Amino acid sequence: MKFNAENARRESGSIRAAESWRPGEAAYTLTEVLIVVLLIGILTIAGFGAALSMDACSRRAGDYIAATAVVEAKVRTIQASTYNPPNANFGSSTIYLTNSDSIALNQAGTTFLVPGTLISKIEPVASGHLVTVTGTFQEPRRTLTVTLQTVVNRFSAGQQ
Repeated sequence: MKFNAENARRESGSIRAAESWRPGEAAYTLTEVLIVVLLIGILTIAGFGAALSMDACSRRAGDYIAATAVVEAKVRTIQASTYNPPNANFGSSTIYLTNSDSIALNQAGTTFLVPGTLISKIEPVASGHLVTVTGTFQEPRRTLTVTLQTVVNRFSAGQQ
């Protein structure tokens, strides 16, 4: 047997595969191909839906974290004020303080998109004053509310 290019191709399988196939043998039918394309389409749509859902969840979590940070900053501000009752913030009756604040900057980082209100309630209790700060932010689809509480007395936040 002589070695030539045709024998090399025949041995590699490219010609052998074409020569060995006969009409009527098994192959993929149009129905099988359509089913595969349909399944790939369903998986693609499900993948995009999952990505959009994760995006919405991460944005919601970001807004919640930002709102919690704003409320906590207000609590820390009240804690940092001088505790020497009875003075302006720490009297013998319940005091309400109302402030406006915002969260969620736009993409340029110049404008706040979600306005809100912080209501601080300072009420006397046996161990000092109970501080409750509630932040309510109006998001486009729902209202986001965060509440934090702490007790302020002469032992808290370095008051000694």
